[in-house]
Amino acid sequence: MKDIINIDKKSEVPLTGCIAFGVIDRGTNLIQIRPTTICNLACSFCSTDAGVCSSYHEVDYIVELNYLLSWIKRVVALKDCKIEINIDSVGEPTTYPSLMSLIENLRKIPGVYKISMQTNGTLLNKKVISQLESVGLNRLNLSIHSVDEEIAKRLAGCNTYDVNKIINVARVLAETKINLALAPVWIPSINDKEMPKLIALAKELNCDICIQKYETYRYSRKINGAKEINYWKFYKQLKAWEKELDKKLVFRSGDLNIVKAQRLPEVFKKGEKTLVELKFKGWVKGEAIAIARDRCITIINYKNKIIPGDKIKVKIIETKNNIYLAEII
Repeated sequence: MKDIINIDKKSEVPLTGCIAFGVIDRGTNLIQIRPTTICNLACSFCSTDAGVCSSYHEVDYIVELNYLLSWIKRVVALKDCKIEINIDSVGEPTTYPSLMSLIENLRKIPGVYKISMQTNGTLLNKKVISQLESVGLNRLNLSIHSVDEEIAKRLAGCNTYDVNKIINVARVLAETKINLALAPVWIPSINDKEMPKLIALAKELNCDICIQKYETYRYSRKINGAKEINYWKFYKQLKAWEKELDKKLVFRSGDLNIVKAQRLPEVFKKGEKTLVELKFKGWVKGEAIAIARDRCITIINYKNKIIPGDKIKVKIIETKNNIYLAEII
């Protein structure tokens, strides 16, 4: 059982800087928000190794609603355009206990014109979908990777996973004002034959299907037999399916109304040495969370005892998109 760390105003932990929680601004009119790292599945190909059977994570995080909203407002206020808020997660967004209040309050923020969310769909039903519609969710990207029951269970890493329930959820969503998109991950050599079936389902539901490329990272779960292909082969296959099955599959940023916008300023430079204050365990084993200059910093390869409030000197090794990694000096 993993420890759960609650992050609120009293914690004094900034909500920009860590990839696992808070607010992520990549210099566009789309802002990602991550209210929790908790996940109720254990997908065999998970790029973040989230869920109950994680090998790399000892803790999960939940961000308190009002504190999260205060940071979202700060970032939105810096932008020079209308904003889409995307509720995503390294886990599963629908596990967040204040989800409905979050969406309802996002709708009230000046400048926010669209609210979207990623989900595996397992915690959705007619009542929850009706609530999501009433509080103002505009788009829902539904992770469904197979229509075959056995393949779906293998990919979800859960014998109780019921893909037929997810398909029924998709049918209910298709009848609402929420713009539905199916969002399967194509895993070559594993679910190749499932992609045309999912495309057919999207056509039946008259919704988008945004096929994602299978990629592995340092902490990803690797599914036996899966092959990672390059982007040229990926898009070549998408275009082939697109032509064969008469369904748009290749989406560019313009199709999704994503444009460049004022970026939240970076406060550190790569290679810079600075003093930081320790807070608590990082999401990955052997990491620590620290703060400095109103940003959150993940210290990698941290082998010392974490004593909250201690000051240590670190070297910043990554700054892209205000996601800060450092190593102890």
